[in-house]
Parts: sequence; C-alpha cells; structure tokens
Amino acid sequence: MDATFHEHYASLNDEELLKIAGDRRDLLDEAAVALDAEMVRRGLNHKQAQAKKREGLRQEIKEARTHHTKRKSKYFQAQINLRAFFLGLVGLVLLMFLTLGHHRVSEEWSLPLFVACLGTLIACLAVQSWVMRTLSFWLSLAISCVTQFVISHWLTVYHPARSRGETKGSVILGLSAGYILGCGVFVLLQKLKPEQETKPTQ
Repeated sequence: MDATFHEHYASLNDEELLKIAGDRRDLLDEAAVALDAEMVRRGLNHKQAQAKKREGLRQEIKEARTHHTKRKSKYFQAQINLRAFFLGLVGLVLLMFLTLGHHRVSEEWSLPLFVACLGTLIACLAVQSWVMRTLSFWLSLAISCVTQFVISHWLTVYHPARSRGETKGSVILGLSAGYILGCGVFVLLQKLKPEQETKPTQ
C-alpha cells in the first residue's frame, strides 16, 4: 500500500473522506486501496459515500437556483402574478363567450381578438412597473397587438384550425410574432431615448 496515500487519507476528517469516496472511480488503484483501508479503519462504507455525494449535488443545485432567482431582469418581472393572469384570462374568456353567444362578433374575428387581448394581458403582467410608465412600452404594445391580430386573422381565414392542437399553434404563432416585433420596436425606442426611458425611476 502506498504510504503517501495512506498518510493523506488518515489526515482527513470523515466528511472529506466520504466526499473523495463518492468519486472513487476517478482514483488510481493505489489510492483506491488506501482509501478503502482507511474507511474500514473508521467504520465507514461506500453507501455513506454515495449518500454524501447525492447530498452535495442537491446542495449545488439549490445554490444554483438561488443564484439564478437573485438575478433580476431590468425589464421583466422575475415571476408573473399567476392570480392576476388567471383572473384576467377568465374575464377574457367570459367576454368572448358573451360576444360570440349573441353573435356580435363572427367566428372569423373571435380568435384574432382573443389572441390580441391575451397578448396585452401577458405583456402588462410580465414587465416591470416602470416600463409601463414609458411611452415606448405602449407604442410597442400597440404594434405588437396589431401584429398578433393580423396574423391570427390571416391564419383563421386562410389556414383554419381543424383541431385543438392547430388552434393552440395559431395562438402561439400569433403571440410570438407580435412579441418579436413589439420587443424590437421597444428596444429601438429605448436606444433612441436612453436618458429619458431606459433608467428605472427610484
């Protein structure tokens, strides 16, 4: 047995030894033999080592998630208010049901109106409060809604959905196209007016 490995492992505490044992496959043969001998001497086993390794991995994941949540976006909320979203969605569905039930809006226009209203709801809940106080946001939102409405109407007329899956696809496509154009306009306006609207008010 290599005395160097034996002396090194003997100088470690149980926690350090179990941490090394969790990655035993990466050790040289001589190091693995010395490690096993030291673990036997202390009454430790490899099940404890694997448990220690899993605990370390969970801790790393937890720390990574904590670090990720602390990173705040300049423009967007860290998390959408789900309660407000679902209340708004229920109100939107009820409104669409009432208008369609009384035939005030034809089916040709129902999906485009729904997509545009849903896009507005999500956008207002997703951005920081200071963003909503800027003219750039409302201009880009208007452009985004018009784009969502036009594309959804075009899909409804020329590529009518024949299943729920196709309807969801049309909604997602309409929303995505509007948001891409709207975000592009917003970024452009922010660059044109960096002093007035790019800094949050304290």
